[in-house]
This record gives sequence, structure tokens and C-alpha cells, in this order.
Amino acid sequence: MTHIAAVILTDEEGKILICKRGEGGSCAFLWEFPGGKVEEGETPEQAAVRECREELALDVTLGPAYASLDYSYPDQDLHFTFFCGRVTGGEMEVRVHEEACWVAPGELKDYTFCPADVALVERLAWERQIELPIMPEMAAKLIGMLNAAGYEAWAVGGCVRDSLLGKVPKDWDLCTSAKPEQVKECFGGTYKVLDTGLQHGTVTVLADRDTYEITTYRAEGDYEDHRRPEDVTFVDSLEEDLARRDFTINAIAMGPDGTIIDPFGGQGDLKSGVLRCVGDPEERFAEDALRILRLLRFASVLDFTIEEETWQAAYNKRKLLRWVSGERIAREMTRLLCGKAAYKVIAQSGEILTCVMPEIEPALNFTQKRGGEEQNLWQHAADTLAYSPDIPEVRWAMLLRDLGKPYCRETIKAGDSVFEGHGEVSAQLAEVILRRLKLDRKSRDTVCQLIRFHGIRPATGDVSVRRWLQLLGPKQVSSLVHIWWADAAAHHAKAEKLQEFEHTLKETLEKAGCYAVDQLAITGGNLLTAGLAKPGPSMSNLLDWLLHEVVEGRVENTKEALLDKAREWQG
Repeated sequence: MTHIAAVILTDEEGKILICKRGEGGSCAFLWEFPGGKVEEGETPEQAAVRECREELALDVTLGPAYASLDYSYPDQDLHFTFFCGRVTGGEMEVRVHEEACWVAPGELKDYTFCPADVALVERLAWERQIELPIMPEMAAKLIGMLNAAGYEAWAVGGCVRDSLLGKVPKDWDLCTSAKPEQVKECFGGTYKVLDTGLQHGTVTVLADRDTYEITTYRAEGDYEDHRRPEDVTFVDSLEEDLARRDFTINAIAMGPDGTIIDPFGGQGDLKSGVLRCVGDPEERFAEDALRILRLLRFASVLDFTIEEETWQAAYNKRKLLRWVSGERIAREMTRLLCGKAAYKVIAQSGEILTCVMPEIEPALNFTQKRGGEEQNLWQHAADTLAYSPDIPEVRWAMLLRDLGKPYCRETIKAGDSVFEGHGEVSAQLAEVILRRLKLDRKSRDTVCQLIRFHGIRPATGDVSVRRWLQLLGPKQVSSLVHIWWADAAAHHAKAEKLQEFEHTLKETLEKAGCYAVDQLAITGGNLLTAGLAKPGPSMSNLLDWLLHEVVEGRVENTKEALLDKAREWQG
């Protein structure tokens, strides 16, 4: 086990210093706290002070250890000691990182941290928030108007959860004892009110260019399709309304003055990082099967653990997921895959996910031999998510890119295997999955294209880079580089050639190198004027050929040189 010492440096305003890793290694461009490996003969305190001096040219004084924890990456086990600290000397220089900045504790969660630091960030954001959750002025005003009319009203659900976690909610949903008609009467003369869900007790108020969903306290009837209640009944009690919700962390209400109503222990679960259902978890999942995927999504996005009874109920009810539409599955899966703990959740939930993607089932128990070591295919797919950026198409490609291997295995010497053509087979399986989930066509095509080419390692040099850019375009090539890096990190492989390729790619893009027809120094009009082409397919073919010659380095991208080359085509 490797021992790491790091420092939570705090300034006079209570802001914390964080650093962004540079390119070329695992966890590239993710944020972390300054620190590093404890060398032989050092104490953790000495290592922390030395690392701050070497990384940032800062002299620091350490306070007590703030946290001590263990973390296992796919390739190594780490023990961390985090010290509190203050800067006592030096002018900061960012020597080994891409960037460094001072951040308020409540804003830490806006940054994507290395996986090992995520739990600590949650704790810091919880314990060191500079400001208590504050409700937006308009949400508080709407609640005040309902109160003035004689009704109860509270903010509820995700906005309260995110506020307590130190995040800025995107939307504020309200619940009230007022019936829908009474809500409309209360706001109708002041704001525009939309009948967006009267059958479920919801109206939408448009105020200050924002929308606020306001829902009457309600209890729900039977869920015959395991998705939506057959009917709802309006109730007078806030607690009854909270009791129908999915998880304790979403069953918290807040008033304009910060008063919290939490009958099911959601605040404690937020602080402990635990997901549990409100009431009987089997009943909650039987009512609405989408909650199973929401559970996995929250576990991934928040990096929370799932309480045992809740996990077992989700597993037992997993087959009910067939009632959920493809679009809703795709939305939850994409958010799950882009979560900071996606690699852990995916590894644990393969059997549940087979109910929405049966094509993954062969991968769950398939092992491949690599360098003499046995490797589970599904676990490997999960591991690589830890090393890839949270770009949806990249994460989908990482998950599905090896599904074709069980159909393409060929055993060679020493029991190792090769999987000729597995990229194409995997792309075809991914196409089936993503069509069924109704992922939009552009995203689907992107994912399948990344899968198709993921196993081809690039040659270095200008020509290779231009060929890839001509084939896929800059955005796709950059995504492919992310996949190659993640694969290399998960396999603990050296990647000097990949680093060289990435450097050349960056240079080519910065210098606006030619890899597309519209970047040629010649146009179809120039060819027409010179009498070298006529409008139509022949002109397009000539331009494509000229681009090919430029990409291959056989002609300069100048008007004169390209016209001379075009005359060769005519000759």
C-alpha cells in the first residue's frame, strides 16, 4: 500500500487550495489537494510540507490531521492522510499541475476531483460551508404568498437535497396544502400559471423568467403499470406527502427561513453518504421501477453507498424495469455513467442492468487472459470509467466497447487470447442497445464510431494525426484519445507513443493543419476557372483526392501547388 500525505490549505476567508492535474497520466485534468507520496524515512507531516514546497513553492505550517482513509484504484491501494494547513511563506508557483485555485468549501462540488478525494470533498462541503442554504428570493416570495392566503407551503425534494450538499439547485419545486384551483387563484392575477399536471395536483408558475412547479400535498394510489399511480388523493399533511417519496434524501422540506422538516432522517443519510428508501423499499420499487435506476444514478453522481435492504430490494425487483420506457432508461443511464463513482456502481450492478441491456449479460462472467492474468470483462469496463472524462458519448463507449469479445475469442500461446474484429461486433451490439433506448441519432452514431475504432492504436507523426482527423474530425479524435488513455491506465501500460500522438494532435489543431476539404487553399470555383473540373461528382472527387494528397504530405496546401497537382489528375 502506498502512503499519500496531502494538505487542506485554508486562507483567511476560509477558501481551500486545490490543484488540477496535467495531461499525460491517470486522472488527467481532475482536481486534487496538494501533496504526494511519503518517501522512505519521512513522516507524513514531513512529506506534506515537502510536497507543498516542491509543487507550489509554498512554505506551510500544518495543523492536526483532518482525515485518514484508504482507497483502492484498479491498479493500486492507497492510504491517505489529510492535514489542515496554512501558508506561512513563499509566492505560489504552479510547478507540476495544470492550474491551482482557491475555492470556497461550498463550491468544491462544482469541480471534478480524483476518485480518491471525492468522499473528502463531500465531508468538507458539508462541514465547512461558509453560508447555510439560502432559498432564492422568488421561491421564498411564492411561499410567502401562499402562507398569506392561509396555506402551508415548503420547498421540497432535489432542491433541498442539493442545497444541504452545498450545491446550487437548478430548479425549486414547492409543495403546499392548497388545492390546484386555490394555487391558481393565489397567483393568477400576478404571474402566469400553467396547468401542467392538474391530474397529479401540479401547476407551474412563471415568475422572473423561471418556472416553479407547485404541487398539492398528496398520497398516491396503486401503481398498476409499475411507473405511474392510477390516481392521487390530496391530503392535508406535509409528512404524508413526504412519505410517498423515493429516498430519504429526497424527502426533506425547507422553509424560507431555513427551517428543515425531515421526518425520515434524510439529513443524517446525506451526512453519512447513504441511500435508503422511505418506508418499505420493495414497495417503493414495485410502485415505480424507474426508482431502481434513480438509485444507481444517485449512488454514482453523489458517490453514496446503498443501504443493504434498499440494495436487496432493488435487485429483487430488477425485472420490473421492463415497464420503463427506453427514453427514461437512456436518460438515467447517461447521468449514471457520467457520475464520479460510475466505475463502482457499474461494477456492482451488472445483473440489474441486464434487465435493460440484455446484450451485456455474456460480459458479466467472461474472463480474458492478458499477460498471463485473468481479467473479468465487465469489471474491466467498469475500471476504465475511473480514468475517463465525464463526456456522455465517451462513457457510453467505454461501457460497451468490448461487448463483442465473447463472440470473437481466439486463444493463442500461453493461453492468452486475441479478439479479432471485436470492435465491429461491439459497435453492432451497441447500435442495438442504443436504438432500443432511443438515444438520439447523433449520440448513437458517435458512440458506435468510437467503439469501432477504439482498439486501433495510433501511429505517431504528422501524417497519422492528419489521417485520423480526416477520418473522424477533431472532436471525435479527442474523444478517442480519452478512450486510449483510459485503456492504457487500466492496463498499467506505458503510453509514450500515445503521449506523442496527443502532442502532435494539439500542435496540428493549433496550427490549423489541413484535414478537411474546406481547409484546402483551393475551391471548386478555382478548379472551374482553371478548366480543371466541371460541377458535379467529378469536382468533389478531385477535391477529395487533393485533400488526400495534402494529408499524406505529398503536396503543400497552397493554391499553386494544388492546381499543379490537379493537372496531374487530368493528365
